[in-house]
Parts: sequence; structure tokens; C-alpha cells
Amino acid sequence: MLRVMSAWPERHLSSDRVPAVSRPVPEWQRLRDDLTVLHAAALAAADPAAAVLRALRLDGERVHLGDAVFDLRPPARIRLIAFGKASVGMSRAVLGLLGTRITSGIIAHPHQAEDHGPWPAGCVRFAASHPLPDEGSLRAGEAALGMLRDATGEDLVLVLVSGGGSALFESLRPGITLRDLREVTEAMQHAGADIMDLNVVRRGLSVIKGGGLSRAAGPARVVTLVLSDVIGDPLASIASGPTIDSPTGPRHALEVLGRRQLAARFPNVVRVLQEAVSPAPPEHPRGARIARVVGSNRMASEALCAAAESLGFRTLLLTDRMQGEAREVGRMVGGLARGLIESGLPYPVPACIVLGGETTVTVRGGGRGGRNLELALGAALSLESCAHAAVFSFATDGMDGSSGAAGALATGETLARAASLGLSAHRALAESNTGPFFEALGDLWITGASGTNVNDISVVLAYS
Repeated sequence: MLRVMSAWPERHLSSDRVPAVSRPVPEWQRLRDDLTVLHAAALAAADPAAAVLRALRLDGERVHLGDAVFDLRPPARIRLIAFGKASVGMSRAVLGLLGTRITSGIIAHPHQAEDHGPWPAGCVRFAASHPLPDEGSLRAGEAALGMLRDATGEDLVLVLVSGGGSALFESLRPGITLRDLREVTEAMQHAGADIMDLNVVRRGLSVIKGGGLSRAAGPARVVTLVLSDVIGDPLASIASGPTIDSPTGPRHALEVLGRRQLAARFPNVVRVLQEAVSPAPPEHPRGARIARVVGSNRMASEALCAAAESLGFRTLLLTDRMQGEAREVGRMVGGLARGLIESGLPYPVPACIVLGGETTVTVRGGGRGGRNLELALGAALSLESCAHAAVFSFATDGMDGSSGAAGALATGETLARAASLGLSAHRALAESNTGPFFEALGDLWITGASGTNVNDISVVLAYS
């Protein structure tokens, strides 16, 4: 069954590929050291600068993106627009490659993004908020639209998109306020809405999403490089697709609000969306449009698998499309760990199973936590008293919900250790308060913002 569920061919280490004598033997006592290696391998594969430089190649006054070639000689002007959690790293890579050829730029990044180096005079940075947009988000969006007003057919617009871009980069429909957008977004997140539904509503309320930025570029050539944080890498959904024609519109946004039972709470939003449900205006001529995914959850998960193999684990990449309610997915993942120990399926120990994707949390209390923490605690319920097995789940951006951590570690000892401290896993889940639970155990994985974002990865490890 596990092989049928795999979204991609599994990676594994078998005796016919590597002689048993050369394989290291993982030891339970080194669990945290092993997790450090695996986590670092995943983040290295999702490094935003490396992802950009894998995709672009400069040859004299031409830049190559695969088979596409763009002439940079005057009168061409190169405009840089970057937004998302990885915007600083992606922009630095492009600036290092193209240098003074870039005539102007807009970079929207999270407030906590760390970068202390100088920036070219023509590049303006905007610090903005995530997961809820703020005034910085609106200033960044308006600045980008203003920069494109005089774009010509000779110009090249390089758009660098990464996770979090929906919140960090915005320009709203007339009649929609920032407060409207923040409250709708927050209400949908608390209702357990997945990224697809969130983006349908975001696109409906925006003039820059759903291809709006591309339309504003008019005759200019637009090249979009994407670091994907959406399951399956659909370009129209990543940061709500500012350069990708939208598959949905205001009517679909109204349907989502109705299905989530939120329409009555936001009459102004509903009114604006209803007024916007009309035939689209005629399209003006547009220049060439190319978009490429340069980094993804699959790439990061595969790198983690390779690192696990080097540590001596038989390894399976089960899926890069993990979805569902976090605590329930956690129970399943914990069951996989127990199965490795008790049944040796799908491989005898030492073994590693990797699942990439992103779960959701339906907030039930006023506590502090996140989807990876809920997944880990759900796994702990399935792992109780199971020796030498662990589940480690983390957000590649380093910020899981409101927890202040990237993720958490659960083992067969988690519940017993918690009980000795007077902690209840069931109470923590009921109150959406998983952060303090794992903090008390010393099992939070705290890294700070990573500067990238390719969803979440859950790792199952079973030792001899």
C-alpha cells in the first residue's frame, strides 16, 4: 500500500546497491545529531540563491533560462520584482549575476528577514507582515505597479516569487480595506481553510494577484522564477499567481466564503466581490511570459532522503503531497513509525520514511502552536511506549504557526515524560496549545526564520 500511495518513485538503500559492510549503523543515542544532518540537507536544497543560479545563466549580454534566451543590450531595461520569505536570497543571487544591468527593483520581505549588506540605489526594499498583510505589503504592491507603468517591449521584468508572497505583496480592489483583507484571511485560517481556498479569496480581492502584475507589465517580457510552497507546485496558487492568469475570479471567492460560512461576517467584502462579477475587460497586448519552478518541497525531500541514506537508513520518500488535519495525519505518521519497529514494513530497521506537504489546523483554543507541532503530538499518541522510533516534523521556513519554533520531535517516550510533568497531550490538542507542551519537554526545534519556504517535511526514523 505504501508504494501505491507514493507520489514519486521511492528512494531506498538496499543491499544490492551498497555493500552492507560500507553502510554506517545508525544509533538511537545519536537521534538528535541525525535530525540535525537531515534538516540541514533539506534547507540546503531549498536555498533560494542556489535555486536561482541553477535556473539562470549569463552569457555576455544574454541571459538563458533553459532554452529561452533574453537579450539584455540597451534599450532593454531590467526590472526586478521579488516578494516572499525567500525574496532577499533570490534577489541577492540575481543582483550578483546581473549586477548593474538591473535598472530598478522592488523587494518585499518579512520584517524579520536578516540582510545587512548594501543594496543598489535603484532597488527599494519593503518590510511587510506574514501571515497577515500590513501597510508594507500594500506599499510594495503599489510601488511595483508604479514601476511598470512605462514598461516597453524591450524591457525584461524578472519576478522572483516565494512562499508568503500572498501576504507580503498586495494591491487591493477599490472598496476593500487592509482591515477587510486581514480579518477575512484570519477567519479562513481559523476555520481550517487550505492554501487553495485562501488563494481563491485573495485573488478575488486583489488587482495584483491572479495575473494582475503580468497585465501591468504590458508589452514587457516577464520571466518568473518560483520557489514553491504549494503542494503540487501549481503556478496559479503560489503567492496567488501575480504573473499567472487566474483560474478563478470574484464568483469563486464568493463561493468559498459561502462554503466556509463566512459571507455574513464580511458584508463589505461580499458587496465588492458581487460588483466585480462581470465580464473581464479586453486584454491589451502582452510580451513573452515564462514561469519556472526552481525550488520545491520535492527537491528538499529528495535531498533529505539522500542524507538519510548516507547515515545508513533504508529510505522511502512516501509523498510530497501530505495533506489533512495535522493531528490526524500525525496519528497516521506515528503508525508508520510503529510499523517499522514492529513489522519491518516497508523496510527492516534502520529505516526512514519521508513525507512532504502541508497540513492544516482547525484552531480550537487560544493556545500557542502550529501544524507541525500538532502533527508531532498526534504522532506521539500512536507511538506511546514504542522504543527506538521517532517522528520529526518541521516547517522549512523555520516558523510553524504561532509556536516560535520550526517544528517538534516526538518519540515513544513523549507521553510518559509529559505525564511526569503533569502535562496532557489531549488537553494540549484541545486547547491548540502544543507549543508550551513541547517546550516543557525540550523537544521544540527552534531555528528562527530560514529565509526560504517549501512547505513542511515530516521524517519517520526507526532504529535497530
